[in-house]
Amino acid sequence: MGSRHRSREAALKILYQADLLSEDDIGQIAGDLWKERGSPNADRAFTDELVKGVMGRREEIDAKLGAAMENWEPARLGYMERAILRIGGYELLFCSDAPDNVVIDEAIELAKSYCDPKSEGFINGVLDRMMKDKDL
Repeated sequence: MGSRHRSREAALKILYQADLLSEDDIGQIAGDLWKERGSPNADRAFTDELVKGVMGRREEIDAKLGAAMENWEPARLGYMERAILRIGGYELLFCSDAPDNVVIDEAIELAKSYCDPKSEGFINGVLDRMMKDKDL
């Protein structure tokens, strides 16, 4: 498992817990995760970038996700699915250092590990739509 994958997985766990519990506790959630995992600083830097980016642009990301989901709103999704889509959406829309197909593949891998098997295809389809039309 590569460093970026570990960072995405850590961001997923932080965003999931913040969504489930309270985003006011995001610093504590991240601190607890780092104590538990003991991840290298490189992992932390990318994780922090993802978490801050998603939290800072959540409304914009959710609007783009909503447009790509056809008759669904992000609020109706499970916590894990929503967090994975937000991370993937953030990377597709605002990060240029990873190819779009890699971002989508990483989101699918996270879904395989943390979501119902049906979620993989849904997440793939939504992010693929976002990739094809970033101006939704």
